[in-house]
Amino acid sequence: MKRVDIFMPPISHYGVLPHFTVKLHEAMLRNGVKSRLLEAKRKDPGSFLKAIFSDPPDCTLSFNGLLPDDQGRFLADMIKIPHVACLVDYPYEYVTLTKSAYTIVTCVDKSGVDFFKQLGFHKAFFLPHAIEPGLMPDHTKKKEHDVVFLASYIDFEGIRAGWKKKFPTKIRKAMEDAAEEAFSELDIPYYKAFVSALDRQMSKGPTIDTTKVDFIAVLQELELFIRGKDRYELVKAVKDAKVDLFGAGDDQASWKKAFSKQRNIVVHDPVPFEQALSIMKQSKIVLNSCPWIKEGGHERIFAGIACGALVITNENRYLAEQFKDGESIVFYHPSRFEKANHRINEYLSNDSKREHIVDKGREIVLGLHTWDRRVEQLVRELPQYLKEMKK
Repeated sequence: MKRVDIFMPPISHYGVLPHFTVKLHEAMLRNGVKSRLLEAKRKDPGSFLKAIFSDPPDCTLSFNGLLPDDQGRFLADMIKIPHVACLVDYPYEYVTLTKSAYTIVTCVDKSGVDFFKQLGFHKAFFLPHAIEPGLMPDHTKKKEHDVVFLASYIDFEGIRAGWKKKFPTKIRKAMEDAAEEAFSELDIPYYKAFVSALDRQMSKGPTIDTTKVDFIAVLQELELFIRGKDRYELVKAVKDAKVDLFGAGDDQASWKKAFSKQRNIVVHDPVPFEQALSIMKQSKIVLNSCPWIKEGGHERIFAGIACGALVITNENRYLAEQFKDGESIVFYHPSRFEKANHRINEYLSNDSKREHIVDKGREIVLGLHTWDRRVEQLVRELPQYLKEMKK
């Protein structure tokens, strides 16, 4: 693999994807991989295409990939240059990528790779989030935040209430059962939990015509419910410490409405990713909620630790292999939210214990979870897919 052309994303929530793109590009150059950073401009697409055709790369790459145009055509297929779609969101939103002969997919969750393979798409492998190696704590300033949570509010109760109008009874009951199982079982992805729950519902009586069910919409609603409920329950569990919460709401619901009576929760406007990193550097504890990831990693975990904060996050199999609870990270379990408050109080009252865990965590993150390590993995794993496509 001699060169990779990396595409800047056109839009990104909170500026996360442009940040990832630049940092991966820089890591490519540091590790001897020739890389160009290209941006397609609507008013001048010719310059973008000319750069590719005049000196074709071995492959192109972008975060969340390139979806087909209105006619179902993929750029990678038309120019016959492989494209690596590094997904940072759950794969059900990108099922259309399986129709591309020249697209390779990476997932931040190993269960996402399994999802694609069950669809018969085998050009997928695991590539979790990462951070830049230069991300460091700011020891020149006193930490002004005890506990920080950075996430948008999701009206999970409103979402569940809407299921009655959107889905047949058996689908709705299967969704509710799947959500409960996904919360209680660390290793079961919610899409697998839904399939099992639907099988149980179908065996109880008259079946329904599943060909008329929009399962992509089902999974989307189910994930949003799980995300929203976990975020709410985690913040709600913090009874004593002050929590500075940075996140958007919607027209119907918001963090301010949800916690109007819980005075230790201070709600702030959402901030872009670069500012979020600065906030993490001034935080003693960063809360993270990603219950939809069952065997993978999220950037807030790695970034929070690198910035010098103690990260408290939900446990999953991959994270448990990388870190040890109480030694390099702190885990919470969705079925035992009440214990989170005790652990937060414990680490806020003992600076040396908290800082010892952070130091251990930073060693692991800087050793294993930088974009440089992800580049090394891409260099190892991509050639086999590129070779197959050339054939």
